[in-house]
Amino acid sequence: MKSTLTGLISRARNPRDKDFRNHLYIFLICVGISLFIWFLIKMSDEYVADINIPIDFQNIPKDMQLNDADGHITARLRAKGGDLFSVKVFSSSKAIRVNLKAADLKKSRYFDKYYILTSQLRNQVSNRFNFDHNILLLYPDTLFLDFEEIITRTIPVQSRLEISCKPQYQIYDSLRLIPSEIMVSGPSTIIDTLSFIFTEAKSFTDLDRSTETAISLILPFTDDKISYSETVVKALIDIEEFTESTIELPIHGLSDDTGIRIRTFPENVHITYQVALKDYNLVQADMFFMSAFYDPEKDKEKNFLKVRMDKSPDFIRITRLNPEKVEFILQK
Repeated sequence: MKSTLTGLISRARNPRDKDFRNHLYIFLICVGISLFIWFLIKMSDEYVADINIPIDFQNIPKDMQLNDADGHITARLRAKGGDLFSVKVFSSSKAIRVNLKAADLKKSRYFDKYYILTSQLRNQVSNRFNFDHNILLLYPDTLFLDFEEIITRTIPVQSRLEISCKPQYQIYDSLRLIPSEIMVSGPSTIIDTLSFIFTEAKSFTDLDRSTETAISLILPFTDDKISYSETVVKALIDIEEFTESTIELPIHGLSDDTGIRIRTFPENVHITYQVALKDYNLVQADMFFMSAFYDPEKDKEKNFLKVRMDKSPDFIRITRLNPEKVEFILQK
């Protein structure tokens, strides 16, 4: 067979054997026409074939995210061979759109997934083809969809700013971030891992006046699954000049035993504190309450009691108590 084919090719290439080549071309043309007619006849017959059809899920509920889903169904059709051939070659990638708002979406009792019965799509599959056909089977009979709940949480913003001031200057109250917390939305498995949103790291040195600046947030997740209400916050650094001052206050002897009167030695304590110059004249003695507490069970063998500051103004900073401990006697 191989030698015969080789001989025919050799004769066809021989320039002196022109008649043979003409007869060979005519023969080949006739074979091609015969095959084409045979193909047309076969394409007019009915066949059964499986058509793989992609699924495009649309209108996903706003409070859900579709992580994974069965992306194809297979339709077993009976139709003419030409129509089946055309679909497989030219239009098999055309997807069926599934509107999840209108679909009968159900939650599986056995798996943490939702599902749609493929029978719901029978009309859409049928309309997908513009030729006479019969749908014999759709499979799989169930399409599973892996949804995850989308939640929104309020996450506090935490500063990564380093601040130092010139001598005698300090932050007046505290560093303020506006807003101090932001809203973060996304899949619950991700959002539940967040405790803080940090600002970018930035240093401020030798400050002697209040400063306001915009600080970018370091977003822990940057894909399109996560949304942030803010990506930049405002940092307010309130700087004031401070001075040091002292005040002498009485020490109040206290005990749970109302039958005991406690006298301390000394009877007064000197408090050294720092205060902003603008608040210097606001400091009054009645803003403080100093005590030495005696516990009959714990302190009966002790000679000293610790001096406690039970009340003080919010706008001062205590640097020293003198003395920190006092002697005492019990009077009944």
